[in-house]
Amino acid sequence: MFLVVYLQVFNLFVGSLNAESVKKVDEEVKIEVLHLPEHCEPKSKKGDLLNAHHSFGWIQENNQLSHKSRTENVGHPKWFVLGVGQVIKGLDIGMMNMCPGEKRRVTIPPSLGFGQLKKEKIPSNSTIIFEIELYAVTKGPRSIDAFKKMDLDNDKKLCHDEVRQYLKEEFEKDSNKQDQSYQDLVLTDIFQKNDHDGDGFISVKEYSVYQHDEL
Repeated sequence: MFLVVYLQVFNLFVGSLNAESVKKVDEEVKIEVLHLPEHCEPKSKKGDLLNAHHSFGWIQENNQLSHKSRTENVGHPKWFVLGVGQVIKGLDIGMMNMCPGEKRRVTIPPSLGFGQLKKEKIPSNSTIIFEIELYAVTKGPRSIDAFKKMDLDNDKKLCHDEVRQYLKEEFEKDSNKQDQSYQDLVLTDIFQKNDHDGDGFISVKEYSVYQHDEL
């Protein structure tokens, strides 16, 4: 069983774990399903809000495998919207049709990872290997339905109390309960990234802008 808040670090060598199944997407991203729950619904799709954690490693051009140890940074497990560029392309592909409780190993080639760029300790042209556990799949906060649900006074903008109430309801659906301080951190992060004019509200225009958050 994985730790409730953080995904336990795996041995990243291919073959060291008995994957239940292996499949390929777009002939480039390799997906290995390490655990599939008996009840596998709902499955993730573009625009969904996912709650997940990952550990990762990378293979350099000399085929040397390096890895990053499990961290306990604020903001994990990670909340992000799938398929809109908030994570690298390979993860957007590798986490499609994934259900809560599912665990995968996703191997991403440089062309769908960081390519020529050097990301922190990750060298350029590295193949990246992620170990992922998905905790929750909900309607993305960028959907029209979600905006209308949050906009309680129908004024076409979101205040802190409206987003806080929405997050509270979504957190209550998640089996991995988080305390109020964690929910407040998520709320603060949402407004820091989306309230571009600093007026304390998220407008329809600001709501529709996707920020790029690599990992």
